[in-house]
Parts: sequence; C-alpha cells; structure tokens
Amino acid sequence: MAKKMTGIVAQFGTKGYGFITGDDNEKYFVHQKNVFNKSRLRSDTRVKFKVENSDKGLVAIDVKLEKVVVESEPLTDNDIKAMFGVLLVFQLIIAYFVFIA
Repeated sequence: MAKKMTGIVAQFGTKGYGFITGDDNEKYFVHQKNVFNKSRLRSDTRVKFKVENSDKGLVAIDVKLEKVVVESEPLTDNDIKAMFGVLLVFQLIIAYFVFIA
C-alpha cells in the first residue's frame, strides 16, 4: 500500500518530470503522468502525494497541490464605520434620484 506524504516541489522541468522533497527530507521522483488533474507543478509548491518503491528508487504518485489557507485579519471598527459611511452615501444618492429628481 502506498504511503501518504506531503512535501515541496524541489524542481520540475519542462520535460515533465522532477523531484519532490518530502517533509521527511527524502527526495521523490515525480512524473507529469502521476500528477492529479494534469496540474503543472512549479518549484517551491506544497503538494500531497503517495509514495511507491520502484526499481530506481522512491516515486511520488497521485500528486495533488496542497491548499494553502491564508488567514485574513479581522475588520477593525474604523473599517466597518467606513463601509457604513459609503453605504449611507449611496443610499442618499439613490433616494435623491428616486424621490427628488
């Protein structure tokens, strides 16, 4: 059974193959045919993959791009007040054109 791993693409050439450095610091060979959904790998990209042994060494299969979650800063009170101010201005403009003009 293939072992599940994560790592970073160390290099991936234009010919469709390269290497992934696993979180265990091992190097894994990867070929474009083993990349899920035909995604194009780039250096320094986080990936999830399964590992198989071959005659030539460790091979990464079923390689998928790892989703990176970027946490955003919460809105400050001033940001919220500014958004309400802009909303109020738009409502006043619309009310002017609907009821006065």
